[in-house]
Amino acid sequence: MGTAALTSLASVRVLWAKVDAGFWVAHRGGEYFGCVDHVEGGYVSRDAHGIPIGRYDRLETAKSSLRTTTHPTNVARRRRTERASIVTATAVGSTALAFALTAGALAPYL
Repeated sequence: MGTAALTSLASVRVLWAKVDAGFWVAHRGGEYFGCVDHVEGGYVSRDAHGIPIGRYDRLETAKSSLRTTTHPTNVARRRRTERASIVTATAVGSTALAFALTAGALAPYL
């Protein structure tokens, strides 16, 4: 990807569409960019990966928070979330394997 492509993507406007009562979806450069959902007491914005960015009192603030999804704090939070999912899946898989091996070992005695 060249510098021109990066520059043109950075300058592309974010377009918002209200798709349901209390739910807005953002597109940038023809791709899904995130969403804002009205919840009790405010608005929750989510990035393009569905990870919550934050909770805000005003709709405009929630919408503008999507522009900060590449901030190092948000990138680090996304990596922690993905890492936690991998660790959880590994633990659950290991537990299932242990149960299967135990059942196989005990089957002749039943």
